[in-house]
Amino acid sequence: MIITAILGALVLVGGGVTAVILVKGDHEPAAAMEQAPGPADTSVIGQKVGEVTKYGDVAVFDACTVLPVSAVEELGFKDAAHGWHNQTYLSRSVPTAEATIKDELDPISVCMYEPMIENRMERITVSIYQRPFNSLLPADRAIKDDTLLTVGGLRTAMSPGLKPDSFDARITTNDGKTQAIVGASTMSDVKDITDHKAAFMKLLELVAQNLSRGPQGLTTHVHTGRYEKVPSACDILSAELFQELTQSKDSGIAEANFREREGMKKFVNDKNETHYYYSNQQDCRRLSPEWYNAKSRSDGKALMVELETYRDAEMAVRNAHDCDPNSPSRKVFGEAVLTNEKIGDFATCSYRVGDSPTMSFVAGRTQVRLTGFGNWAPDDPKQYNEVFTPVAKRMVDEVRKAIG
Repeated sequence: MIITAILGALVLVGGGVTAVILVKGDHEPAAAMEQAPGPADTSVIGQKVGEVTKYGDVAVFDACTVLPVSAVEELGFKDAAHGWHNQTYLSRSVPTAEATIKDELDPISVCMYEPMIENRMERITVSIYQRPFNSLLPADRAIKDDTLLTVGGLRTAMSPGLKPDSFDARITTNDGKTQAIVGASTMSDVKDITDHKAAFMKLLELVAQNLSRGPQGLTTHVHTGRYEKVPSACDILSAELFQELTQSKDSGIAEANFREREGMKKFVNDKNETHYYYSNQQDCRRLSPEWYNAKSRSDGKALMVELETYRDAEMAVRNAHDCDPNSPSRKVFGEAVLTNEKIGDFATCSYRVGDSPTMSFVAGRTQVRLTGFGNWAPDDPKQYNEVFTPVAKRMVDEVRKAIG
């Protein structure tokens, strides 16, 4: 399709923001359904708890086990509980001989909840710091406006946020080997919560209780409903596949994003023909051990795969606009450079997102985007195509095998 004019608008669908693109072109797409086949699904992601993972001989606290989605909802943050979930976790046990990361400043595990509703910004976060992976602050260390107190029998340093409805706290376990940084911000967006400090204290009590129990397993996110058979992006980009693709070791740490609500995009052309596209997005980033050392980070390797899985393959191809030179995304991110050979089921290209080039292609009913970080990933999209074409070919096979 040759696009000659694009007009954009935003509409609300199922509580979220959906793009509406009005397209005029020399060749119109095939006529679509005149009515939407129903609303977007509101719950396509759940949590399950598996076995504890270890870093060396240390059992690791998982932040989403310390603060599961059920607890976030019970505390009154229902929309955040059932919106966007950001998770950093130890995806596998790392043998002692490979557990070389020590005194790191970035947490070993993070769990964050935020709503997917326009003009709502409340956020609940728990970050876990655990020796020997991390360095810790003294339990009785007070910084600026910190207040030292005891919560659930654990030493706690609590500090006010930038606004009256925001708070942060540092909870230290009795053995002094683990700390949880707990944050709640913009709580005033939750109209049913009027006493923000009391709500935060309940959150601290729950986190302290779960810390006192010790590590209770690794929480992972799983798809439900019509996406039930779609695996986690971090299961597709496994530690073994990461090592194969990057020719480096895997740190064991995975960073992931999940969206509990299905997305819906609506496209209307100048003949008032309407297309509806339904999908669910997730992503996963894995890192080599060198990434955690400031002196060697440039030599480290990180790889992120973003998967946008549609209800069917036709939707995936019809909405594959990343490589279209006239698409709205190209106006935002700049020129896309096509690969010399076809990869997957539609056009394949690379373009810059910030400082990192990204390769985009379609595999079955999934739009796949691959982003490399570190010196191994060239900054120039043309060079990126050369280096990442073999990586993309391998990933196409894995996505098709896992999702179809």
